[in-house]
Amino acid sequence: MVGFGPSHGVLDSLREVDSIDDSPLDSDILSEFERLSQRISELARLAHQKLGQHSIDHPDLSQPAITPVPEQNVQPETEHLTRHIQMLEAVIESSSDGILVLDEKSRPVLHNQCFLDVWGIFGNSLINGDECWMGTLATSLLEEDDQFIQRMSLLLDSPESEIKERLRFTDGRLFEFISQPLRVAGKVMGRTLSFRDVTEQQRARELVEYQATYDALTDLPNRRLLLDRLNQMLARCRRHDRIGALLFLDLDNFKTINDTLGHPVGDALLRKVAGRLNFCLRSEDTAARLGGDEFVLLLAESAGSYQDISEQTETVAKKVLDTLSEPYQIQGHRLYSTPSIGVALFPVADESADDVLMHADSAMYRAKSEGRNTIRFFLPSMQQESEQQLQIQGDLRRALERDELDVYWQPQLDGAGNTIGAEALLRWRHPTRGVVMPAEFIRVAEEMGIISSLGDMVLREACALLRKLGDEVPEAGPIYLSVNVSPQQFHQADFAEHVTALLEETGANPSRLTLELTENMLVSSLDNVMAKMIELKRLGVRFSIDDFGTGYSSLAYLKRLPLDEIKIDHSFVCDLLKDPDTVSIVEAIITMASKLGLSVVAEGVETRKEFLFLKRKGCMFFQGHLFSKAMSEADLWEFLAMESIQVSAENGLQSAFDGF
Repeated sequence: MVGFGPSHGVLDSLREVDSIDDSPLDSDILSEFERLSQRISELARLAHQKLGQHSIDHPDLSQPAITPVPEQNVQPETEHLTRHIQMLEAVIESSSDGILVLDEKSRPVLHNQCFLDVWGIFGNSLINGDECWMGTLATSLLEEDDQFIQRMSLLLDSPESEIKERLRFTDGRLFEFISQPLRVAGKVMGRTLSFRDVTEQQRARELVEYQATYDALTDLPNRRLLLDRLNQMLARCRRHDRIGALLFLDLDNFKTINDTLGHPVGDALLRKVAGRLNFCLRSEDTAARLGGDEFVLLLAESAGSYQDISEQTETVAKKVLDTLSEPYQIQGHRLYSTPSIGVALFPVADESADDVLMHADSAMYRAKSEGRNTIRFFLPSMQQESEQQLQIQGDLRRALERDELDVYWQPQLDGAGNTIGAEALLRWRHPTRGVVMPAEFIRVAEEMGIISSLGDMVLREACALLRKLGDEVPEAGPIYLSVNVSPQQFHQADFAEHVTALLEETGANPSRLTLELTENMLVSSLDNVMAKMIELKRLGVRFSIDDFGTGYSSLAYLKRLPLDEIKIDHSFVCDLLKDPDTVSIVEAIITMASKLGLSVVAEGVETRKEFLFLKRKGCMFFQGHLFSKAMSEADLWEFLAMESIQVSAENGLQSAFDGF
């Protein structure tokens, strides 16, 4: 369905289409167009020479020549021209763009089927040369049809003007519309219009942009979009003297749910949390997911005093806390997952968006450390603590490389004052701070994920020392060495196999090794915990519950697990002589342990009154500064030697440590 105007203009138009097309026309086709243009010019020149006519600038091929020409002279040229025109028709018709060419009077002279399809033109409604052709366009298909008609009218009244814009149809299609003058020998002879469907390209672009700025699981903005909005809000706050707020949320115990019930349940929980967060917010606020179980709420800036904004923010935070604390029904499970929330108000000085996020994160960790399921506002001191912790992390990594961590031993004695064992305790020889106690770096090591490495080091040294005690001083009697085991270390799949290998490698007596576990370790995956304990128990390894009474105490696990002893936490021991309730608790622990056949070790005994009181109540073993501080291995040998010499002298015997 084609009508023709000047060939040079068509060629120029096609070149323009090719220049904006993502898939350019074949170079051979463009070459063919160029040859066609040359042939038409030659034919015009030939006709001028043979017919003796005046100069023919724009031959009308649809009209017969004025003067007949002998057929044998014109026929070859006509056939050649016809073939080129047919090729051009085929190329135009095969184009995926809608193409319309107008003459100098804005009348159609060329169009293809794609153009008719774009505009919903049926049959022969569009007639070449029809000056009322715009009436055949179904402009009602456009979202802004009136504006398009106005622009087209202005365009057709301005032969030299050009336009490039996008047209959106009511059915969702999007077209790129280009129109420019059609020039022949520098003179405007008409106009070309092209319509390219870019709907899929636009959808692909929007999808890429969405994936780059939104979380795929929850459809919430991601970190990138959050920081962009936070930067904009910071600028507005500074410009208009307003205050904004950011809430950093972390779900308590989400990892337990995810690991126990599987990722599908965990993902479903995260989606429900996202839905509840959106419910709590206004349209001008932003809820975002940073990853894992971390969410952020960005509350729109407000005018008012710092105190007023703080109170308003706390109200929102409590609403979020209550909403997320409600139970979740997921795949037949009734789940609970409370949030810990850190809050940061901004702007403060010249802080950046990353600074605001970091401040709220620090406040959130404070909320977690103070019991979880609570709200904490950021304070400058939190930032100092975070910087100190970061410094400790770096120093601790270097400490492992420089072998700055030492194993110390604190003796354990019976009621008669005899040493029956010792507990392994880590000490850090810091190059500038001196000796650093475990309370300052063990939690950091857990967060860094290196606590298992530290535990393996202590366990190896304990096994090696047990072998020395057995080989060199067997007459000294049974000495038990206790080693604390972290949850990360114990829950490793090959923990039992690893301990077994260490015992075999060092030749240590398994029955002299005591592994100390915490109560909270026993609550999760009790069957798995029991299986590992039983496997090691077959070798003779002993098990103790450390800090008993401070965690999740349960008579059920005390009955089921193969335990040998429990250790009364020092917090109970230090309150014995001033708190009647503590006395009742300690008496109950000792009585219960006796009934279950478990030995009891009291930790943190520092005064003789505490020792005598515990001994009178039935406690069998003691550990604390009253007897000895933690000491190096060399000092432990000396401690044992002195004790052996003293006992031997009292009994008139030679000490097993003579000569050490």
